[in-house]
Amino acid sequence: MSKKKFAKPVPQPKKQSSVQRPKSNIHGPKSNIQSPAPYVKGALWVGIAAAALGFLLYVNTLGHQYTLDDFSIIKSNWITKSGLKNIDLIFSKEYRFGSWNSVGSLYRPIPLLMFAIEWQMSPDNPMLGHLLNALFYALTGWVLWTTWRLVLSDHPPVLAAIAVLIFMAHPVHTEVVANIKSRDEILALLFGTLTLRAIWKYLENEETKWLLLAVLTYAIAMFSKESALTLMAVFPLAMWYFSMTSIKKIFKISAALAVPAIIFLLIRKHILDAQPYQETYSILDNFMVESKNQGERLASAFMMCGRYLWTLIFPHPLVCDMGYPQMKVVSFADWRALLGFFTYAGMGIWAVVNIRHKHFLSFAILFYLATFSVFSNVLMMIGTSYGERLLYIPSFGFALAVGWLFCKIFKINDRTEIWNPNGKGTVLWMAVGILLAAYSLKTVFRNGAWYDSASLYAADLPSSPNCAKLNYHNALEQVRLGMDEKESVVKDVDQVRRGIECYDKCIKLYPQYHDAYGSRGLAYFRLGEVLKNPEEQRAAWDKALLDYQESLKYRYNNSEVLSNMGKIYFTRGQPEKAEEVYKKSVDFDPRFVDGRRNLGAVLAMQKKFPQAIEQWKEALKYADNKQLGTLYFYIGSAYKDMGQPEKSGEWFEKAYAVEPSLRK
Repeated sequence: MSKKKFAKPVPQPKKQSSVQRPKSNIHGPKSNIQSPAPYVKGALWVGIAAAALGFLLYVNTLGHQYTLDDFSIIKSNWITKSGLKNIDLIFSKEYRFGSWNSVGSLYRPIPLLMFAIEWQMSPDNPMLGHLLNALFYALTGWVLWTTWRLVLSDHPPVLAAIAVLIFMAHPVHTEVVANIKSRDEILALLFGTLTLRAIWKYLENEETKWLLLAVLTYAIAMFSKESALTLMAVFPLAMWYFSMTSIKKIFKISAALAVPAIIFLLIRKHILDAQPYQETYSILDNFMVESKNQGERLASAFMMCGRYLWTLIFPHPLVCDMGYPQMKVVSFADWRALLGFFTYAGMGIWAVVNIRHKHFLSFAILFYLATFSVFSNVLMMIGTSYGERLLYIPSFGFALAVGWLFCKIFKINDRTEIWNPNGKGTVLWMAVGILLAAYSLKTVFRNGAWYDSASLYAADLPSSPNCAKLNYHNALEQVRLGMDEKESVVKDVDQVRRGIECYDKCIKLYPQYHDAYGSRGLAYFRLGEVLKNPEEQRAAWDKALLDYQESLKYRYNNSEVLSNMGKIYFTRGQPEKAEEVYKKSVDFDPRFVDGRRNLGAVLAMQKKFPQAIEQWKEALKYADNKQLGTLYFYIGSAYKDMGQPEKSGEWFEKAYAVEPSLRK
């Protein structure tokens, strides 16, 4: 019996990855670069250098305080300060719900959750927040390098290396890293880049787990900051420019990523629609509100777009605000508007025309335009006319263009060397090093301005002297310097008067500035508390009352101003009048703890103990740990005065547990 012969297996050709044949390169479509290099010497060190550079540039922020938006999101936000106690509100309310009663248009639960956890771990400790920002920024450097080295595998690795290092050193990122609140920006780019990396891994081996990972990381990016939605344009563009992926497959991957995007948008819409009314923008937030027509709005928007681009190219001076009336509405008769329009139109047209050629610079421009689009005020008006933090993600498109420019100038096409490509490493890295050194020095020195709010406004006012909002915040800080914050009393009368003069300038710049009237009124009230001369005291309180009334003319539902008015009436022995304005205060803002505490005190003084207790118990729902002790003590005192010692003892013990100093 003969042995059965089996045919020898024929080896099957290895399935080619869809990322192996990109036609684009730094010189355009005619380059003879055909396949990615299998090994790049020194690649690991670029990632380490990027991460180290990112951390070292911001290590001087670790001793900084809370600044700017840190107050509304962290230090003055009762949801954040409640830790995980109100985790349901973190995911079901607008971003600043725990800070003020006005409606908003932001939904960013992931960074808010992180801030709540950090507060619970280490209350009122800005160092932890600054440390985590620096670490996440450093991690971003590593992820950017490992991802874009993979995406740009058919290009000289030095291009991606230069782009990542330039990005990490760029001074325009100081607001993002030095301001704890702006971790939303860091997380959006970090997880957006991880999404791109997962996409590329999926293209390489077709394993579904990578596509699922891309969907997950992209969801995290969007729930960190809404603007991550603009990356929906970057992902397909990257696949088109730098891989041989078919249009059909690009569409399939994009459709998968659209799922978390749609879910996010639906959740966000549901939460924002639940607010009593829609957000309206003030001229102080965005000076384009003053536009009489669409032409003026677009002209003003393109003027500011030009300013943003110039800040990327020449980041000096840097400033946290350039609002009204420092910047005012213009028409297209203004050369700045025309320059901005033609610059952006030219960039956009050239980039679109060169999509079919897959020119690298075309991609870099489209990256910038796509990710900057929602901040430009061209497509739609947003809540600010200028903010350097908004350049964070778009600036990577700029960094890619810088990397391309260096390779073009020095004619680099070496795909195996990073530190000495084409034998030109010395001169190339000397040139890059000069730019990195300049950017790094600017970053380190700019960080100093972000130490606290007072130092920031003092540093930025010379660059934006007529910005009413900047002057207002500077006035707040000047008054604060003259106060004993723990006791809430004036310690330096002259310093408070200097702060009042700053309010005067602010109101002169914008006579309808209700917050400035309200804050100046509070400064006058505090002065009146320490003035010894009865006539001077009465005059100070009269000025305070006039300012409060003026503030309410422009914003009738300002709970803090109403509460502060109540303090004057209470101090002057007018409890009925105080009760009236305190009730209005908590009606307009039911979550206003100070208003409810003060209303309860007035009611208790009038022997209305049950009503007082009701107000204090309601305030407990929104109080932080510092406020809890006082509220517990007040409730205990009310029960004691009502002749119910068994109940009063229970509340006193709660008060002592939270605040031992209340025990006498």
